[in-house]
Amino acid sequence: MKKSKILFPQINKFTFIYKNIIIFGLFFLINFVIYHFGNNTVFAKIPQSSAFFTPPPTPIVKNKIAPILSTQNYIIIDLATNNILLGNKINDRIYPASTTKLATALTALNLYPLDEIITTIPYTEGKVMELTEGEKVTVRTLVSALLVYSANDAAFNLANHYETGTEGFVKQMNNLIKKYILNNTNFTNFDGIHNENHYSTIYDLSQLARLALTNPFIVETVKQKEINLSNLSGEIKYSLISTNELLGVVPEVEGLKTGWTPEASGCFIGAININGHKLTTVVAQSTDRF
Repeated sequence: MKKSKILFPQINKFTFIYKNIIIFGLFFLINFVIYHFGNNTVFAKIPQSSAFFTPPPTPIVKNKIAPILSTQNYIIIDLATNNILLGNKINDRIYPASTTKLATALTALNLYPLDEIITTIPYTEGKVMELTEGEKVTVRTLVSALLVYSANDAAFNLANHYETGTEGFVKQMNNLIKKYILNNTNFTNFDGIHNENHYSTIYDLSQLARLALTNPFIVETVKQKEINLSNLSGEIKYSLISTNELLGVVPEVEGLKTGWTPEASGCFIGAININGHKLTTVVAQSTDRF
């Protein structure tokens, strides 16, 4: 008998109220950029030889207008040039929560082919898609669930599949960020569950986002408001709703990753496309990440 699961983002009563309160903030921030971008900003030149992750010079801004925000940690960068268009406390240490899963996805895609088959083990900590014992699923399926639905059990099974297990996988995640000189980030797990030693900065997260957006599979996956997945046999199907509440609401938003824990508050990494001009936004420790 075929089983079908339709899973919405899991929220308790407090989180429901919280999420309805937070919908305004990033919406305002994005619209601020959409309204003012191109009219008020003159960019400092970056040498053509600049490395992909070299911090750029600060742009020159005309008619500076401070937006009203309920977060003190935010950044907007130009995806092509890496120019910082707007930012505050970009190097302060923050807890990344489930935005961690961008690094999980990148690490998995570096280690495994998309069509590699993984035999699943149940994992129940945090938000899950309810994978059962012994399902055969592809890496493509797990990474899709990880990015769209933020499924912790998808993250666990990707990490557990590594030859030295979850601990070795997390080491590979840290090797990835060291390779790209993200010196203010350290991961202790694969799903962003709170740990005092699991931290980043919004600048580092913006650079992680730039790296993720060079991967065509990630780019297409994070645009999806809903995805339909199944195990290899087709006996168990999953209809997963994106945790990104801005998809389909703000047309310029094309992803990227959400995060929330009580300790981290709201986190959001946004991929923005304004008439072909692409930006990346990050907010953290926010009461209105959307």
